[in-house]
Amino acid sequence: MMNLDRKRVAIIGGGETALRKAKELAGTGAKITVISPGIREELFKMHDVVWKQKKFEAQDIKNAHLIFAATDNQAVNAYVCRCAADNQWVHDTSQNELSNFIALAGLSQEKLTVALSTSDAGLVLTKELKEKLEKQDRSRTENAIEWDAKRRNKK
Repeated sequence: MMNLDRKRVAIIGGGETALRKAKELAGTGAKITVISPGIREELFKMHDVVWKQKKFEAQDIKNAHLIFAATDNQAVNAYVCRCAADNQWVHDTSQNELSNFIALAGLSQEKLTVALSTSDAGLVLTKELKEKLEKQDRSRTENAIEWDAKRRNKK
């Protein structure tokens, strides 16, 4: 988990994967820029997102802290990764081995935050686990967290 407040995030691509990444980042305080000749309508309507309607160029990520190469073209994604500087975090959504971090599936509910990963080995399993956790009874989880907090404060 990262504090992305006021951090510049670049998402290269405008399809389903880019939309998912933008949704995950929405509300974090990140300054999200999507770079793509075209984007999905839902992505276009997001208030947290600035769209640059263009093909990717290396200078597009010059000032980004966090970069997602999320096109449907592996060659473009690889190029994005090569353009990233050593001090930038970059994730290739199509070829994890080119990334310098793994994007975890996250779930936040009240005082509980859970991050899931299969290191890209089982993306379907990660999604299923996240969905199961989302369906759990929240009151039971919240009660357990409160009980644990009280127990720890007594020490």
